[in-house]
Formats: sequence, C-alpha cells, structure tokens
Amino acid sequence: MNARRGWGGVRFTAYLCATLLPVVWLGAVLSHTVTEQVDNAALREGESQAKTLASAAIEPYLDDEQLRTGLSADQQQSIARTTTPLVDHGSVRVLRIRDVGGQIVFDAANPGGPFPHVAREPEVSQAATEGMVSLLTTVGADEVDGSLPNGERVIEAYVAIHANDDPSLVIGVLEVYIPFGSIAAERESSLAQLRMVIIAGLAALWVVLALIVTSVTRRIRSHSRRSEFLALHDALTGLPGRALYRDRVAAALNAAGRMGNDVAVAVLDLDRFKEVNESLGHRNGDDFLRLIAQRLKATLRPGDTVARLGGDEFGLVLPGAVSSSIEDIFARVLESIAAEAELGGVAISAEASIGYAMWPSDAEEPDALLRRADHALAAAKVARGAIVRYHPTSDEFDPQRLRLISELRRAIGAGELVLHYQPKIDVPTGRVTAFEALVRWMHPVRGMIPPNDFIPIAESTGLIGPLTHWVVDAALAQLAEWSQAWPDLAMAVNISARNLRDDLPGWVLNRLANYQLSSSRLVLEVTETSFAADPIRATVLLEELSAAGVKVSLDDFGQGYTSLGSLGHLPVSELKIDRGFVSAMEHSHEDRAIVASVIELGHQLGLTVVAEGVETDAVREVLQALGCDTMQGYLFSRPVPAADALGLIEGINATL
Repeated sequence: MNARRGWGGVRFTAYLCATLLPVVWLGAVLSHTVTEQVDNAALREGESQAKTLASAAIEPYLDDEQLRTGLSADQQQSIARTTTPLVDHGSVRVLRIRDVGGQIVFDAANPGGPFPHVAREPEVSQAATEGMVSLLTTVGADEVDGSLPNGERVIEAYVAIHANDDPSLVIGVLEVYIPFGSIAAERESSLAQLRMVIIAGLAALWVVLALIVTSVTRRIRSHSRRSEFLALHDALTGLPGRALYRDRVAAALNAAGRMGNDVAVAVLDLDRFKEVNESLGHRNGDDFLRLIAQRLKATLRPGDTVARLGGDEFGLVLPGAVSSSIEDIFARVLESIAAEAELGGVAISAEASIGYAMWPSDAEEPDALLRRADHALAAAKVARGAIVRYHPTSDEFDPQRLRLISELRRAIGAGELVLHYQPKIDVPTGRVTAFEALVRWMHPVRGMIPPNDFIPIAESTGLIGPLTHWVVDAALAQLAEWSQAWPDLAMAVNISARNLRDDLPGWVLNRLANYQLSSSRLVLEVTETSFAADPIRATVLLEELSAAGVKVSLDDFGQGYTSLGSLGHLPVSELKIDRGFVSAMEHSHEDRAIVASVIELGHQLGLTVVAEGVETDAVREVLQALGCDTMQGYLFSRPVPAADALGLIEGINATL
C-alpha cells in the first residue's frame, strides 16, 4: 500500500510539473508579449505624434533650403510659438530640430540658442534615410542631455523633416521626447489582469492530460499536413495538382488586380507521350514526366506556377506576363523540354503544344480563363508543337462555330472557295507587276463570307493547312493560265504562322514545278507574328524557300515586334508597310515620318518596299516622293475575280 502511495505521489508530482510548467511558461510568454505589444503601441503613438509635430508645427515654416546654416530669426520665433508651450506644459519633454548632419539648429527649451556641437548620432542618419526612428529611453541618456542616470522614461522619436516646397527633399530631422509614464501605468494594469487570467487558466488546465494531448495533437497535425499535401499536389512530380492550380490562378488574378498587371494562364500537353509509355514502359514514362516537371520549373521564373493537371498535361501561371513577349517565353519552354534525355538507354526528346489565355483581355474570372486556355490547347494540339492564344472563335462549345468548322472543311473541297485578285503597282512605271490572291468563301446559304470570319477559325483548328494549300495551288494555277499573256507577272499569297511546318518548302516547290512556273514569280507574305511564334523554325523554312528563289514578304510591318537588329538577318526580300500607317499619313506627320523611315530602312537593307492601303491621289503622291517601290490599294482597284483581273492590267497600263 505504501509503495502504491509512493508511486501515486511520484505520478502526482510528475503530473503537477507537466501541467504547471507549461502554464507558467505560457504566462511568461503572454506577459512578455503583452509588454512588447504595449511598448510597440506606445512607439507607434509616439511616431504618430512626432509626424504630426513635424508636418504641422515645423515644416510649414521651412523652405527647400538645408538647415546646415541654422534657422532665421523669423523661423525660430514661428516654430517657438508652436512648440515651446508643449515643453512648458510637459506634454513633450524635449523638442529639437537637427540638420541632416545631426547638429542642433533649434531647441524648444532654449529657442534662441546657443546650441552645443554634438557628435553625429546614428538615429539622425537613419531617420533622414528611412523617414522615422523611435525607441524607449530616458531623459538625459544622450550626451547632449548630460548623460544623467535614472531619468524619466520617454519615447525618443526622430522623424525626417521635408522641404515645404519639395516633399521629396529631406532637409533635417525632428527629435522629440514624449513621456512614457501613463503608458507604463497602462502596461502594469494589463499585466495584472493577465496574471489573474493565467491563474484561472491553471485551474482549468489541471484536469487536462497535457503530455498525452500534446503527443496526440502532434501526430494528428503531422498526418493532416501530409494528407493536405497529397490532396493538393501530384504524388509523382511533387507539383501542385489541379485544385491547387486553380487556387494559384485565382490568387494571381487577385494580386494582378491590385498591381495592374496581366496574367498568362497556359495548358501544356506533351505530344506522343503515349508512345514513350508503350515503348519504354511506365517506369521510364514516370521518370520522363518528372524530368519534364524539373525542366518547366527551371525555365520559368520563381514566382510562376507549374502544376500537373493529370497524365501528360501541365498547367502554367505567369503573373505579370506581357502579351507581346509571352510567346517568346513559351517558345523557350518548348525548346527546354525538347532537349534530348536518355531513358532506358534510349535518347528521346519531347514535343508539346501550348494553349494560353491572358487576363483580363481574354477572360476576367478564373474558371473562364482556365476554360479558354483549354480551348486554345485544343487548337494547338491539332497542329502539334504550336503555341496558340485563345480567340473567341476557338471556343469549342459554340454551336455556330462547330457548324462553321464543319462547313469550312467541306467548302475547301467543294468548290465554294474563290480567289479575288488585287493588283500591285510598280511606282516608277505605274504598271501592274503582280497580284495578291485573297480567298473568299461563297457560302451556298449565307452568301459571301469575308476572310475575317473564317480565317481565324481555320488557324485555331488546323484547317489553315488545307486552306492555305488550296489557296496556293489555285493561285499558281491561275498564274500559269495568265503566263501566256503576261509571262513576268508575279503572284503574292498570304501564309499563316501555322503553315510554317517542316514540309512547307518541299510542297511549295513541288507545286511550282507542277505548273512550270519560275519560283521567283511567287511571293509568300508572312506577318511579323509568324516569326515571333517560332523564330528558329520560321527562319530555317523561309531561308530554304528564299534560297530556291521564292520571294518572302514581311507583311503588316510595324504592327509586330521585329527588332531592327534582327531584320537584316531575316530571309525576306520585301517589306510591306502596314496599311494603318499608310492611310493615316495624309493627316499625320508622325505616321508620314514612320513610312519614310521604313522606306529608307528597307532600301538600306536592299529590300523592296510595298505600301498597301493607298486610297487617295495625295497618298500616292507622297509615296512617290518618298521613293516607295510598289503600291497597292483601292485607288487602283479593289480585289476582283480572275475574269476581271487581266482587264485591270490593260486598263491601268493603258493610262500611262
């Protein structure tokens, strides 16, 4: 029995210590915390009073001159009237003004001076730089106050003084001592109340098995954290999963709304990943996905998000992205994951397609932005290896769009597409030297459908390939028919960034040979954005065409982002000035200067310069004076059917 009582006493003592010590520790922590909070609140209050004194009682009487030469008599009197009563009444113990070097130029206790020369104090320099410094101290602690012991506790605040006429210019520092007695009394009262709360809490906690609860809680928290991580992250790659990805998108949009930045949301899908899994096995497939995840994180910025959405699909969030350069970033992403890696003793590389949408221009809500990035990916996957931005016509769930896609696919092979031709005029001779072939859709029910209504659909669905093939083939067939009468006539055809695939040069040269046409009579017009989407591939393919004699024209020059440094290295022989500059230059000196600069630049690089959108004689005369090589526009003719095109040549040439 005595042994049991002894063991019970030991357990009671252990339990007493186990419950009492944490509570005592908690009380000490809470007491220290409250003390710090009260002191910090006092400091903030002191800072607020010091700022008020600086802005209301000091700065209005100062100009933008530094205070190294001291204050004028008028300034001393004005400042003394507002500050000396504060010292006399005890609401402020000390109030001095110092120059930025730390020398005293005014003391409310002795407005007329003289003022002692003091060593430079670090608080003065810090306040001049950071705007405010405060600390708890005692009156007399500073050397200038006599280094007196046991002085009254005060809040010592230093606040930067700005010039009245230039708020950005710091001309001095205000030093203020504010009494701390009433605040100290409040602190002691709060601590006394806290001690009572701690004593009451000790009685309540007495019945709690603190150690057991702590141990169980620790295990529960550890398990909860692990479960939460697995719920929000991909177990294979460690990347955020779909749910966390959606939260990251929402957080990025909220932050961008405050900062005024754009956000890019993208979905990346690996091409032919199934082949890797089937040929090398699932283990190597998993290693491949982990490698892709590492490369994505290494390529993007630390603040960007990379998530695995499932299978071989990854989500990207790029806060602060700029739409003009985002495709360059995605091109680097594709280049990074395309680097060869060895898996299972086999060297493999990855290709991917990226669809993306921009906030707020493409959508304002997170879910809508995510859906539109998915829609853009669907369009990108058709072309493989493409980078596609969401376009309203790429919405896969628009019934009208789905119907139009089906009808366009049928129209390409059903004879519903026709070409109209707009002449290009040689400026020195005034003769027609070429035609631009422009596609039109003669819908059996809706009638003539303009290109702007179906070209974007073709570009976003993969139909742009067969559509461009039809246009090029039909244009070359027409050129061959006209060759008997006009053997030197050239034909210009627009091609899209989506047409810049590996088989383009071979296919074009094959069609030229089929119609027995010289390659120099074909001009492929490519927009600047075609180079921006994939500059390496576009340059290589167009260089191959240019080397074979096909002319390449940089269309809509001035709208895109081609740098002047790279322009001389692009495989182009012609610059086509954007019609917006041409049509506006009749009434805008700035646009006229831009057109003149482009013409001069093109000639310096040995390029032919074409101006489109010429609609008035005044514009034509200006272009002639500027030395433009070729003109095109409604002044000469609108695009016309093939049956009327030859008549245009004869009519225009006959006016010479």
